[in-house]
This record gives sequence, C-alpha cells and structure tokens, in this order.
Amino acid sequence: MQTFGKQEHLCNIFEIQRLFTEGKSFFKHPVKLIWLPGDWSGSPVVKVLISVSKRSFRKSVDRNRIKRLLRECYRRNKIIAEEGLAGKSCTIALIYAGKEIPEISSLEPIIIKLLQRLIKEYETTAG
Repeated sequence: MQTFGKQEHLCNIFEIQRLFTEGKSFFKHPVKLIWLPGDWSGSPVVKVLISVSKRSFRKSVDRNRIKRLLRECYRRNKIIAEEGLAGKSCTIALIYAGKEIPEISSLEPIIIKLLQRLIKEYETTAG
C-alpha cells in the first residue's frame, strides 16, 4: 500500500524558498509543477508541497478539497517518480491553477503526465 507520510511533505521554509526561487517549472492545465533537485540522500526520494490559490477559491473547504484530491492523485502515482528518479532526490511543488473544483478522474492523468515529464526533465538537466 502506498502512503504519503509526513516525511514526504516539504515543510522546511528554506527549502520552499529555494524551490520557488531556483526551481524549474512546467504547466499542464490546471496544474503547475515546480521542481528542483534535492541535496539529501536516502528516504524519501521526493518531497512534495501542494498549494491552491486563495484568490481563486475563497472558501477554505474548496481549497482543502482540491488539496486532498491532489494529494490522493500523487499518492496513487508517486511510484512513477520514485522509480524514474532511481534514488536521486527531488523537491516538487504541485500548484492548482484552475478556476473550478476538479474531479479526481480528470486530475489523475494530468498528474501522471507531469510526473513522467519531471523524469525526462530531471534526466536532461540534473542527470
């Protein structure tokens, strides 16, 4: 069973600032992925930050619902990133930029494509 535990969450403020200032990004509507190679070894391979704009979704219940959907999509498909990166570390930010609450069935293929593109980009720039 795949989990998405606390150690996989990106919580360190300095790592988050570094990710947003130095990170590379790409976009597949409605999700933006920002990534940066990590500087640690061992577990976890990927640390993830999930964000939804307060400007687009004023109600916290809507933002929390979208974050829950993004977390679930990532949890189901994180094996793609872990196997593709093959032991190299990486920090990721998944930012939802849409204007309406998505369905998980429409969000999951987008997350899969973003993770596959992350592996290709990581190999070409950091590898």
